[in-house]
Amino acid sequence: MTSLFILISCIILLIVGVTIFKVHPIPSLLIAGLILGLATGNSVEIVTESLLSGFGNTLKWIGLVILFGTLLGEILAETGGADVIAESIIKLFGINRLPLGMAVIGFLVGIPVFMDVAYLTLLPTMVALSKRSGQSILVLGLSLAMSLTVAHALIPPTPGPLAVVALLEINIGDMIPFNVLVALVAVIGGLTWIKLNSKRLNMQSSKSIERDAEIIDKKELVGYKRILPFASLLVPLVLMSVGNMFPVDNPLVDFIKNPVWALMIGVCFALPLIGSVNFSSRLNSYFQSAGAKCAIVILITGTGGAFGQVIKDTEIVNSLFSDVDMGSLSVLGVIIPFLLSFLFTTVTGSITVSLITTASIAAPLVTGGVLNPELTAAAIGAGSLGIIHVNSSFFWLFKEVHDISVTRLLRSFSVLSGVVAISGGMLVLILFWFFN
Repeated sequence: MTSLFILISCIILLIVGVTIFKVHPIPSLLIAGLILGLATGNSVEIVTESLLSGFGNTLKWIGLVILFGTLLGEILAETGGADVIAESIIKLFGINRLPLGMAVIGFLVGIPVFMDVAYLTLLPTMVALSKRSGQSILVLGLSLAMSLTVAHALIPPTPGPLAVVALLEINIGDMIPFNVLVALVAVIGGLTWIKLNSKRLNMQSSKSIERDAEIIDKKELVGYKRILPFASLLVPLVLMSVGNMFPVDNPLVDFIKNPVWALMIGVCFALPLIGSVNFSSRLNSYFQSAGAKCAIVILITGTGGAFGQVIKDTEIVNSLFSDVDMGSLSVLGVIIPFLLSFLFTTVTGSITVSLITTASIAAPLVTGGVLNPELTAAAIGAGSLGIIHVNSSFFWLFKEVHDISVTRLLRSFSVLSGVVAISGGMLVLILFWFFN
């Protein structure tokens, strides 16, 4: 428990430094990670290697994804492509039901596509929707992020739920109906909270991602060019989805399911929107603008991953329950798997780590017939939604792309993630009582 106390102290120090003393997140995250590593008995060399490893591992796949996602958003915003998509979504869902629309889109997209990639891909559409409808960008962003998180935690083929299936030795077909039901209730709980707090969440689009209407000489898209914005957005998502659903050993499949190349293909679909006049110079200017806008996002996301890596390497999670008699936990049914998963996500900032760790702990009780396999898997998935805060790289990504303060994000995104987790957990508890 000493290690847990040290971790909690470091997180509090990080929050206070960023929110009260206004220290930039990059040095705050690095210093908090260094203090945590040293306080748990590691040398400077080991902690530094852990920080660098976490930074590199986070950015080795998401750095270019952020760049290409920002570039795609820049092209769509400057050429009017994002407006075309926004108009279609408004017609489909209506202005008053846009949060529901973003939640539905996020839930469907989040099943095959990593939440960071999906969020960045859909960002320009969300900005255009906010401008066209007058809806708060924070309301739409939270609706999308919440549903992406739920899909990531509960619905295969994302890695976490698949790992739970393997560790608990259950049939994936038996697990999916329970997880889908829990996921839907979790999303409904999140949308309800957003609806009740919509006035408090009112916020305009970030200046860092919105276009300057006084400078842009935008022409209305006509003909086949009205299809290209949808293609540039959907083709990458479809490619990644197909690639992950059919994980065969094939070079072409490996190519199209990779987020970097899939997004580059999406950018190619958007290129005709630029037009032939001064094509190269305009494309270069979009690259320059996108690079400037996403540079700080990339760095902060990387340092968020570095801090998270130090937490993992200190093995605080493994030490928390090393002396617990697992048989004594069975009397509380699915409550303990839920609480453990909730705690691990809150402590580590990683949903996947939470899913794998909790499933490893609960596996003996499931395989021994003490706990219901499907309900335990659902409880672990719901709990893994946890409380997303400063130790999560996605938390910092969300903060930077929307230019929102840490304090406000803790009061909105962090609280929302807890509400979503508890909503799903309540349904699991009801199902447990019903089946027992």
